[in-house]
Amino acid sequence: MKDKYLIGEVSKLFNISRDTLVHYDNIGLLRPNKDENNGYRYYKIEDLNCLTDIIFYKTLNLSLNDIDEVMKDSSPEQVLSLIKDKEIYIHKEIEKLKKVQRRLEMMKISVEECIYDSKKVELVKDERESYFFLEITKEDKFNDFIELVEKIQNIDQYIFDYINFSFLIDEGDLFDNDAEKKIKWGLTITDNIEKIKDNIESKSIEFISEEQYMYTVIALDDKAYDNWIRYVRKIVIENKINVAGPILGQMLLTVYKDESPIDYFGLYIPVK
Repeated sequence: MKDKYLIGEVSKLFNISRDTLVHYDNIGLLRPNKDENNGYRYYKIEDLNCLTDIIFYKTLNLSLNDIDEVMKDSSPEQVLSLIKDKEIYIHKEIEKLKKVQRRLEMMKISVEECIYDSKKVELVKDERESYFFLEITKEDKFNDFIELVEKIQNIDQYIFDYINFSFLIDEGDLFDNDAEKKIKWGLTITDNIEKIKDNIESKSIEFISEEQYMYTVIALDDKAYDNWIRYVRKIVIENKINVAGPILGQMLLTVYKDESPIDYFGLYIPVK
């Protein structure tokens, strides 16, 4: 067995770049002997053993500073403490990734609805379908909303993961001459309903539950917003829907065409 190795040999042997080995040398983490005449770095067997430890600790996602501390002065207790700290860090990162994954799954469902459900109006039966609606169109309502969200966050810190910008058309208002003035704009909360309902009492929050409804998706650009009430009326008339409660429009997605927004809303029309 050779008693010393050049940097190129070590690079190939450990599948690690020369630049990384040079960096380890520069920061004092792994310093091989240097030939004063030609500047070559020579790694001894002891250096290779140290490099093996460095690579191992890197697989544990320890920082170079932490590895440097371990390599220079450490005890089994200190190493264990580092590992426990890293376990806590990794657990937190996993929880963050789970949260991101959940958001991606929810967004994927919303986007698929925008693609496929805008072409049909269908009956949906779901005894569990329920939601809170918080109106925010008026200043006093918005202040109530801020206060409510602060209370709700104490119940569920991930509340904003399932909040949607929405509109609500109360039963009987759709065909009213002043329908546009009566429409409520706000936010819907569609998860943890029972827990929130049991802990929050407010006149500003509306709890709505429907067992069956007609569902479709509508796309509204700047021009469509001018006549969108007529658009909803047309859906109700053409499909001969007997509306049996407040109509909810829940925003699913916003895309852009020529820098102008197009909003997609899931439209829930309760029926008997």
